[in-house]
Amino acid sequence: MVDYEAHPMYNDARYVHPESEDELELDTKIQIRDVYTEDKRLSWLMLGAAFFILLWTAVPVVADFGYITPWFPGDTLWRLFDPIITLPLNLLIMTRAEVINTGGRPRYWGTLSERSVAWLLWSIGAGIYVQGHGIHLAAAMFKHPIQNFNIEHPELVVQYAVLEEMYSNMRDLWEHYIAHYMYAAGAMAMSWVQLFVFRNQVHGPLPTTTKVIWCLGSLVYGLLIAGVAIEFPHGLIVGLIYSVVIGLATLTMLLLNKQNLTQGGLFTMGKRMVIQFYLGSCIVGFIIIIIWIGKYGLLNRKAAGLA
Repeated sequence: MVDYEAHPMYNDARYVHPESEDELELDTKIQIRDVYTEDKRLSWLMLGAAFFILLWTAVPVVADFGYITPWFPGDTLWRLFDPIITLPLNLLIMTRAEVINTGGRPRYWGTLSERSVAWLLWSIGAGIYVQGHGIHLAAAMFKHPIQNFNIEHPELVVQYAVLEEMYSNMRDLWEHYIAHYMYAAGAMAMSWVQLFVFRNQVHGPLPTTTKVIWCLGSLVYGLLIAGVAIEFPHGLIVGLIYSVVIGLATLTMLLLNKQNLTQGGLFTMGKRMVIQFYLGSCIVGFIIIIIWIGKYGLLNRKAAGLA
C-alpha cells in the first residue's frame, strides 16, 4: 500500500481559516466579563470575611446574651459558629488567586509547588486560628461556674485562695492572653498568605460597584484591627506595631514589585487589589488606635472603664 503525505497546507497553521472578527470580539468580551466577575467576587469575599470576623468578635463584647443554662452562657453559643463561617470565606479568597489556579512555580520550596507551599502555610494559620478560638470558647465557658460560685461564697474565697486563682487562670491567662493572641495570630497568618499568593496579580479596571465593595471591605478590616487592639490586653501597643509593620510591608511589596505599573499601582483604585486592601486597612486601624490613645492612653476598653 502506498503512503500518501498530505499537502503542507493541511498542516500549516498559516492555512487555517482565521476566526471571524465577530468571534474574536466575543472572546474578548467573555474574557473582560470573566475578569470583572472574578474581581467582583474577590471584593465581596474580602468584605464578607472582614465583616463576619468583626461581627463574631464584637457582638459578644457589646451585647448581653444571658445564660442558656446556669453553666452555659449565650455568647458561647454565638461564638461557636465563628470558624464555620469565617474559615470558608478566607479559603475562598485564596481560590481567587492565579497561583492557586495555575499551581505557580512547580519547585518553589524543595519539591513543593508554589501552590502547595501556599496551602501549607494557610492551613497552619487556619489551625492556629481554630485552636485559639476553641481555647477561648472553653475558657470563657468554664470560668463562669467558678465566677458565680466565688460571688455567692466570698467567705470561701477568702479561706481558699485557690478559687480566685482558678478563675484568674482561666480568664486572664487562657482566655485573655493565650486564646486571644492565638486567635488573632491565626487570622493574621491567613491574611499574610493571601498577600503572598496575590503579590504578583494585577486586577481591574474595577467597575464602580466593585470599587465601593472593595473600599468598604478595607474599612471594615481596619475597624477589626482597631477593635482587637482596643479589646486585647496590651493590644494597643501590638496594634500600633502591627499596623506600621504590615503597612510598610505592603507598601514595599507595591514599590519593589511594580508589575509594570506606575509606583506599583499604589495610587490606583484596585490594580493591586489585595495588597492595597491590607494597606488601606492598616492605615484605618492606625488612625483609630492613635485617636483612642489620645483620649484614653494605652488603656484597653476594660481598663478605661468602658467594659
